[in-house]
Amino acid sequence: MDKPRAMKMLSWLGRLPRWMLTLLAWKVTVLVLFVGGYRGKVVRANLKRAFPDLSRGQRWWRFVAFQRHVVQLMVESAKLFTMSRAEVDAGMLHHGKEVMNALHARGKHVLVAGGHMNNWEWSALTLNQNLPFRTMALYKKLSDKDAEKMMRESRGRFGLEMVRTKEGRAWMNVARHADPVAVIMGFDQSPADPTKCWWTTFLGTETAVFYGLEQWSKMYDMAVVYASIRRVGPWKYTLTYELIADEVSDLPEGEVLDRCLAKLEREIHMDPSRWLWSHKRWKHKRPASQPCHPRRHSASQP
Repeated sequence: MDKPRAMKMLSWLGRLPRWMLTLLAWKVTVLVLFVGGYRGKVVRANLKRAFPDLSRGQRWWRFVAFQRHVVQLMVESAKLFTMSRAEVDAGMLHHGKEVMNALHARGKHVLVAGGHMNNWEWSALTLNQNLPFRTMALYKKLSDKDAEKMMRESRGRFGLEMVRTKEGRAWMNVARHADPVAVIMGFDQSPADPTKCWWTTFLGTETAVFYGLEQWSKMYDMAVVYASIRRVGPWKYTLTYELIADEVSDLPEGEVLDRCLAKLEREIHMDPSRWLWSHKRWKHKRPASQPCHPRRHSASQP
């Protein structure tokens, strides 16, 4: 099923009660595993690449745990279409808001960096009402106009502004002259062009990384904050803000990305089933013209 149709189905499923959705998720997980898993080939290849020292049995259980996670993620995302603001806020508790409040008091624009860990869709719905900033998230244009409209309305119904990636700089060039803004930017997906990105190692593998965090932070003199999402119970998450850098102008090239990658690696090692392993993260091979930059920061595995 393509993404537009999937989004429409999720909207319909959101009318069901939570207990029924949770039960449905368990049953669907069994069915998905029976047919080889959601994007099973990609997930297995990614797990093998990231954890080569694990046995086949250990990687299998991580595969199973991811399949359970991704199905639960789908039913939670479905429910978000119909949840009230109070219900949404109760399920995503924000910690470290003093970091964001202090930056706002200084008049700093902020890049909020995050990876596809746990339920990032849920976190998006809670940002505007938890932060003193005007909030904006970048997204790629969808092929289905109705699905795109549904996504924009769902994510933006509590104040988060949705801006297409290609229109991001134009939006920022206007917004930066007013009150401080917080721009939400993912950085852990594979860039389209392997020659226009930052090459480094991630989870032990040469990896192409979006350069947007680095560019935007220095172009607009933005502080950078990492948003870590953790599951703490059924239908319950925490989002924690961690300062990466409040001043970036004097940092060496690639430092912002390096620090954020270390934070993401830490999250993955702590809870490996809850990253988006179904994405073709390592589909590019590094061109000979592109250097692979050494890492300066690494995650401490628990």
